[in-house]
Amino acid sequence: MTDLPGAGVSAPVSSSPVAQLSLRRNIVYAMVGRGYYAITQFLIIAITARLGSVSDVGALTLATALVTPLFFFTSMGAKTVMTVDDFDRFTRADYVGLRFAGGLIALVASMLTVALIYPDRGWLVIASVAGVALVRFFGAQAALNQAIFQRAERLDYVAASIFTRATAGLAAFALAFWWSRDLPLALFCEAALWFASYWLVDTRLLARLGMEIPLAILRQTTLRRIWALTLWVLPMGFALWLMRAVGSIPPVMLEHYAGLGAVGLFGALAYAHTLMSMVSNAMAGAAAARLRRCAREGRMAAFQSLTRKMMLFSGGLGLGALAVAWVIGAPLLGLVFGPDYADRELFTVIVGASGLALVAATLNTAITALHAFGWRVAVAGASFLAGLAVALALVPTHGALGGGVAFLASSAVSLVMSWGACRLLISRAKRV
Repeated sequence: MTDLPGAGVSAPVSSSPVAQLSLRRNIVYAMVGRGYYAITQFLIIAITARLGSVSDVGALTLATALVTPLFFFTSMGAKTVMTVDDFDRFTRADYVGLRFAGGLIALVASMLTVALIYPDRGWLVIASVAGVALVRFFGAQAALNQAIFQRAERLDYVAASIFTRATAGLAAFALAFWWSRDLPLALFCEAALWFASYWLVDTRLLARLGMEIPLAILRQTTLRRIWALTLWVLPMGFALWLMRAVGSIPPVMLEHYAGLGAVGLFGALAYAHTLMSMVSNAMAGAAAARLRRCAREGRMAAFQSLTRKMMLFSGGLGLGALAVAWVIGAPLLGLVFGPDYADRELFTVIVGASGLALVAATLNTAITALHAFGWRVAVAGASFLAGLAVALALVPTHGALGGGVAFLASSAVSLVMSWGACRLLISRAKRV
C-alpha cells in the first residue's frame, strides 16, 4: 500500500517530551497494572457468586461471551497494530477514528445479537448484555490510549490508567450489586465509572505526552482514511475475533444444553485463564514495541532472545498455576466462590489449557511484530475449528467438563500453529 495523503498529521509518539523508561521497568509496571485489573475483575465474579445466584454468574458469563468477540472484531486489533506500526502510512487520528466507530458498531451488534438469539431469556440476560457492552465500549477507547503509552514506552501511564478505571469500576459494581442484587444495574454503574475515569485520568496523561484528547483528534482523519486502515488491519480483526470466539464456544453451547447454571460454573472457573493471561499479556504488550524495533532494524538474534524469554515466563506461569489447581484447587474454589464451584477436575483442565494458551499468545505477539497478520488468521482459525469440533462432540454429553476439554484442544492447536509460523517467519527474516 502506498503512503496516503496526510500521513504526517500526527507525529509518532517517540517525539513526545516525556522520557522513556527501561524495558524492565515497563514490564514491571505493565504486570502490576494488568495484574491489578485482573484481580478487580476476578472480584467482580466472586462478588456476583457470593451475593447473587449461579444464574447471575451464568448471565454475566454468557453476556461476556456474546459481547467480547464483537468488540474484538470491530476494533480490528487497533491497539495491537498501533503498538507495532511504523506510522509511515496511518496516523494516530486514523486509529482513534477506527476504534470509536468500531465501538459504536459493536454496541449495536451486541443488542441485535441478543435480540435475535435470546429473545425469550428475559431481562437478566438482555440487560446484562447491554451493561457488558457499555463497559467494553469505554474500555475499548481506553485501550487505544494505552497503545499510545506503550509506543512512548511509558507503561507507568498504562498502570495509572488501569488502576483508576479498575478501582472505580469495582467499587461501583460492588456497591450497586450489594444494595440492589441487580446485575444489570451494577454493570451500568461500572460502565459509568469507567467513562469518568477515562475522561478524568487518560486525557491528562495524554496531555503530558503532548497529545490531543481523542475526540479532538478525530477532526484530523476522514472516513476514507479510516476505511483504508480497516482494510489493512482486517486480517488482525478477524484473527482476534476468532481467538475470542474460541472462549465463547463453551458458554454458548452450555447455555443451550445445560442452562445458565452450568454456564455460571464454567465461567467462574474459566476466569483463572483471564487472570493468568492478563499478567502474561502485560509482559507481551510492554515488549511489543521493542520486538517491532528489532524486526525493523534486522536484529533477529535480539528478537529471538526476547521472544524466548517471554515464552519461558509464560510457560513457568502456566506450570505454577497447574500445580496450584491440582493440589489445592477444590478448597480454593470453595473458599472464593462457594461449595457449588469446587470442581477440581474441571479447574485443572481449564488451567492446563490456559498455560498452553499463554505460550501461544507470546508467539502471536512476535508474529504481530513481524506484521504477518495473515498468519494470525491461520492460527486463530485452526484453533477455533479445533475448539468447535471438540465442543460439539463433548459438551452435549459431558457438560462443563466437555467445554474445558474443548478449550484444551483449541489451546494446543494454537500453540503448535503459532510456534511453526514464528519459526518460519524468523527464518525468512534472517535471509532478507
